[in-house]
Amino acid sequence: MEKLWGFAEAAYLDNPLPSLFKERLFVYLSRFCAVRYCIARHVGFLMGMGHPAGDDQVPAHRVEEVLRLLQRKLPHGKELELRLSLCATCPAPLVEMPAIDSQMEDAVFALASHVFLQTAKASACLEALERLLGTRRFQYLILLITFVRAAHYWTGVHPELQFEDDIKDLLATHEALAACILTDPEASADPITQTILDELPALRRQADVATSLLAAIVDSSDDGIVGKNLDGTIISWNRSAERLFGYTALEAVGQPITLIIPPDRRHEETTILERVGRGERIEHFDTVRVRKDGSTIQISLSISPVRDAAGKIIGASKIARDITQRKQAEQALRESEERFRTLADALDTQVQFRTQELQRRNLAISEQADQLHDLSRRLMHIQDEERRHIARELHDSAGQTLAALSMSLAHLVEQKDDPSQLTKGLEEANSLVRNLTQELRTTSYLLHPPLLDEAGVSSALRWYVRGLKERSELDIDLQIPESFERLPSEMELVMFRFVQECLTNVHRHSGSKTAVIRVTRDDDRVYVEVRDTGCGMSPQKLNEIQSRGTGVGIRGMRERLRHVQGELTIESTALGTKVLASFPAKRDVATGTSVSKATLPDPLP
Repeated sequence: MEKLWGFAEAAYLDNPLPSLFKERLFVYLSRFCAVRYCIARHVGFLMGMGHPAGDDQVPAHRVEEVLRLLQRKLPHGKELELRLSLCATCPAPLVEMPAIDSQMEDAVFALASHVFLQTAKASACLEALERLLGTRRFQYLILLITFVRAAHYWTGVHPELQFEDDIKDLLATHEALAACILTDPEASADPITQTILDELPALRRQADVATSLLAAIVDSSDDGIVGKNLDGTIISWNRSAERLFGYTALEAVGQPITLIIPPDRRHEETTILERVGRGERIEHFDTVRVRKDGSTIQISLSISPVRDAAGKIIGASKIARDITQRKQAEQALRESEERFRTLADALDTQVQFRTQELQRRNLAISEQADQLHDLSRRLMHIQDEERRHIARELHDSAGQTLAALSMSLAHLVEQKDDPSQLTKGLEEANSLVRNLTQELRTTSYLLHPPLLDEAGVSSALRWYVRGLKERSELDIDLQIPESFERLPSEMELVMFRFVQECLTNVHRHSGSKTAVIRVTRDDDRVYVEVRDTGCGMSPQKLNEIQSRGTGVGIRGMRERLRHVQGELTIESTALGTKVLASFPAKRDVATGTSVSKATLPDPLP
């Protein structure tokens, strides 16, 4: 019925064809139905007992108008050909649907009836109607005809249908109208309808078989299936329900459902009945029920409303599934999760403790490393100060003493009376003293060149490079701006030692005959690059130096640069090695000015 009503809304009530046209065609086609309910009911709609096609704007028909419609015979033969010819020759498609009782309405109803009854002329009538109405209205006409046939089928299989009181009064009041409705000679079941009516007994037997099969399925289900009415009385009880709850069907049917509900759970039943009464379905509701022996059982309930043929809710169907094992498994699981959580918490505590201990150790190591670096810096500082002290002592003290000795020996030579051997010895001694003086001077300058403090790193590097070029076969190209400003003394010392160490390595290890020193400076940093064209280092050796800082010279350079926030980069290939140092540029706070030029002393021999 629900589906039929949906079909009625789409094909009959909401159909855009004119309401009066639809209702009159419905009545005309109903003449051919053996069951007289449809024609009687829709005649009542036409006459004001209801609204034609649900349209309250359509005026009611008089009895005379209805009689003319019902007494219109269905044309055959030549009569039908005349109507087909009319439809074929008139302008098409029609601008408007035909007026009531017009010649065109008679022709359309005649053609529609032959299509409805599927006579031998049905195909010709179908083509004529499509041309006459146009594709869109033709489709709506076919939809209406289909619904009328469905309505006739439905009344044919429901012989219990009775005329309503208003229809009974109508027939009693209008005898001629009653004769047309009840004794129409053309009223008979068409072949298709008659076939359906003939098949009804077999269909009912099939329904009985399906019902029996459904009952067998319910009875053999592993789940307990219980039916109850809306007051909670049990009306059905399958075998699985017997197994689950311990009560036989004879014991349970007719009893209240509270038979199996523990007292502390009976509020659930009230809620369930309220929701079912609203048409709700309850899925997988986990709860507890009590068995006949008093033991409890864990179940999962699915509850659906049960409706009668009119769609009214009359009860509920409950499907109960034993979930005791599942609940037990969920409890192995919860306990395992709790044990795992406890273990995880304990492990987390241990990890946190170990992490804190490791952090303390790392902090201690870091502090020790800082102390070691500070000690190293202090040692290097002390070493440089000691070198400076030694250099000054050698220069000021030993140099003066040896100079005095040289003058004394020279005087002795002048005073002696020509002993040739003595003179020769004294001359040799004088030469040795001069050599010793020169060596002491060289050593003192190499330990810490005074020019570094007096004129700055630019002058000190030029003096050092000139002396090294004269003492060795190394061709050195020093590129440093003439206007290179002074730096803090610590940074200038780092630069000088860096170049000194690099050139020593070039001279001793690279095999290169040339070296390039390039000093540049921008607003933020100073860059010192030393490059040679020697044999270079293997990738393995270079990686070891870069990662571990092996070699006393490399470690020393890195440590010196670290104390002035500097960085050291080494690149080496078979074509040579490049060492680059960079560190922040700062003005010398002590002097406040820069020195760009100075007079260089004589180079060291």
